[in-house]
Amino acid sequence: MSNEIQSLVETSVTSHQRQQASKMDFRLKCLGSAVLAVLATSASHQIAEAQTAAEAPTQIQNAARKGAGDSSIPDHVQQVDEPHSLEQRSYKQLIATVEPAVVTIRIEGRDGGEAGIGTGFYVSPTLIATNHHVIGEGRPIVVNDSDGNSIEVLAVEASDVSADLAVLRVDRQVKGRIAPLRPAQPSSQQQGTRVLAFGNPFGLEKSVVEGIVSAEREIDGQTLLQLAMPIEPGNSGGPLVDLHGQVVGIVNMKSAIEDNLGFAIPIQRLTELVEHPNPIAMENWVKLGRLNQDAWQPVFGPVWKQRGGALVANGQGTSFGGRALLLSEKQPPEGTFEVAVNVRLNDESGAAGLAFHSDGEHLHYGFYPSGGKLRLTCFRGPSVFQWDILAEVDSEHYLPGEFNELKVRLDGDAIQCFVNGHRVIKSKDRKFIKGKVGLAKFRSTEATFTRFRIAETIQSAKFGEEAAKVLERLKLPKLPIDSVTEQQRTLLAQTPFLTKRELNRQAKQLEQQADRLRQFADDIETRTTIDELSKLDQTEPDQRLLRGALLIAKLDHPQLEVSAYRDRINEMADDIRAMFPDDADDAAKLRSLDQYLFEEFGYHGSRQEYYHPANSHLNRVIDEREGLPITLSVLYIELAWRLGVTVEGVGLPGHFIVRHQSESQTSYIDVFDRGKRLTDGQISQIVSLHTGRQPIDSDLQAATPRQILVRVLNNLIGSAGRKNDGESMLRYANAIVALEPENGRYQLLRAQLLGMTGRVSAAIEKVRQLNADEYPEIAPSALDRLKRSLESMLE
Repeated sequence: MSNEIQSLVETSVTSHQRQQASKMDFRLKCLGSAVLAVLATSASHQIAEAQTAAEAPTQIQNAARKGAGDSSIPDHVQQVDEPHSLEQRSYKQLIATVEPAVVTIRIEGRDGGEAGIGTGFYVSPTLIATNHHVIGEGRPIVVNDSDGNSIEVLAVEASDVSADLAVLRVDRQVKGRIAPLRPAQPSSQQQGTRVLAFGNPFGLEKSVVEGIVSAEREIDGQTLLQLAMPIEPGNSGGPLVDLHGQVVGIVNMKSAIEDNLGFAIPIQRLTELVEHPNPIAMENWVKLGRLNQDAWQPVFGPVWKQRGGALVANGQGTSFGGRALLLSEKQPPEGTFEVAVNVRLNDESGAAGLAFHSDGEHLHYGFYPSGGKLRLTCFRGPSVFQWDILAEVDSEHYLPGEFNELKVRLDGDAIQCFVNGHRVIKSKDRKFIKGKVGLAKFRSTEATFTRFRIAETIQSAKFGEEAAKVLERLKLPKLPIDSVTEQQRTLLAQTPFLTKRELNRQAKQLEQQADRLRQFADDIETRTTIDELSKLDQTEPDQRLLRGALLIAKLDHPQLEVSAYRDRINEMADDIRAMFPDDADDAAKLRSLDQYLFEEFGYHGSRQEYYHPANSHLNRVIDEREGLPITLSVLYIELAWRLGVTVEGVGLPGHFIVRHQSESQTSYIDVFDRGKRLTDGQISQIVSLHTGRQPIDSDLQAATPRQILVRVLNNLIGSAGRKNDGESMLRYANAIVALEPENGRYQLLRAQLLGMTGRVSAAIEKVRQLNADEYPEIAPSALDRLKRSLESMLE
């Protein structure tokens, strides 16, 4: 379950948050129409995929199929007949019918042990549905049927990280009394429908629990079925069936605050996924997110994976407390040295951080946050009785929910522990004085680690003198509440209503200041990335597209390491290069590229969540193998260039494709549709779909790196606009202005978004800098109206 979903499930919206939402609504009413006007008047070739109709992906596919004469239904999708009878069965009959189609799914750890357990169910004679989080990523999968028989998994036939769904292709046909489960009609998802959930809670196989569909909920942008029933670990991926034995949904999570509350994914999402497979053979699936075996040694068997510059840990280790280690193969320096890492926990009740002086098994020290505090511990053996807490402290320098730098200095005489550059613990413990260093995690904590370093000295980032003075001016005063005497409290209590009202007014002001500080912190965090985009023309021409696309992703993923993803693409190109002979021509190289991306690793266009911002983030497209036409095309172009094949992007209205020009012919490649070669007729259909006309010369012009990047940012603005997410829209508008400072429309859009998000003074300053003579595309009347609207917000 993602942090965003968990947060929405576990917490309620505070009154302060509602106040902030009301403010945003007001600002949207004041300025939203002007923002939409700017977007509407932008060039149609730049306002791209994210502004097409919601059904655009399906329409594009249908248009392409008609042009090629393909069937609209994939051959592998089994056509399910209507049930012969909709009479409700007894629970005993219902369970006897459904249970044989339910399977147990286990994920194998690196040491061969079990790293996780979940449930799945047959949807066709050779397809099994489950949750994506059940199978994880890149791990061996073990499936057993209801009789305990092992079923070989041949491929992950389809997967969707954002929808938390996966479909496995298995080698054994369903025989005898086992029959695939049928999907229910949408009416079975109505509030009050009685349902049964099948699964393996806590590994207890063949369990069934009864409940009802209590509501439909929008959580993290997805529609989920809210269930009044107990859901536990191991139920995930199991079928939720109505009293006819038909599948209503797929169980995918429970509430952390209420035992009798769970959630399921509507069955329609699974049907859509099965219709658009992105198969990955198991031999390739286990390579996804794989660790560099030469660099890391996993201990105690959880699931570790590597994404770009980050190491991510999921699942429990096999040592006590769910302890697991990931030890570096790099030998520490002799004598005094330091080890550091940046770490973020998904849940502050968990624990994850540094391990050092390890013998490669049970003996080591650990320094990590746990329960919001910082802890130095010594592990002297495999049991809890051989565990010493050497120190545990609170620190104002530790920031819950954020990336924090942990550092340990080992000088032979003492262990010194630092968080974000501040020493918090010093210990003279000398139980162990040498050994490996690395990472540690405990219990079910999901932790993300970046920038792991070992060196004689590691310099933590520090403020310069002038910067420190600026920050000192921004400090809020400390409230002297504790110094108020009993006599003064009695005095205030004489007018309790007035006193409370005044104190609440002051509290509201402090909350507003805190919001502004967070907003300012976000602005500063993205400023460096915006500056780098503004200097993109100073980068080598063949590096601008990739660097720019990753910098755009960095706007929303500040910890992203551009160099790590550049290295990742280079590694992918090396793998593809090994697939063809040295004398291969361009056509052979592109066939190998297609085979690698689409057949072996399942890269595909996003259909279920076309407008999700992840589809425009190149790092997530690389990691999750799903994206928009333009971001998939960027990856394709970068790989082709590294293979020595010259290709270029073509920004058709509403749909981005790739063109390869050889001596004998021109090929148009639809990367969104798994590298499909498009005919002239199919291109005409796509253009007609979005414009109502036939293609003109400008539709087929090659897009420059800057044009591609601006189009990606426009897609992100469209995605954020659908959610009234003004903060994200402002980040993207700032980035477009950095790339195209001469475009007055985007200058105006940025000013409007500054006002919309409460930065009214900055917005007025930007408007005053705009000159209608310098930017003829801006109507003077529009500029004047915006200025008056902004000034009225200061009154």
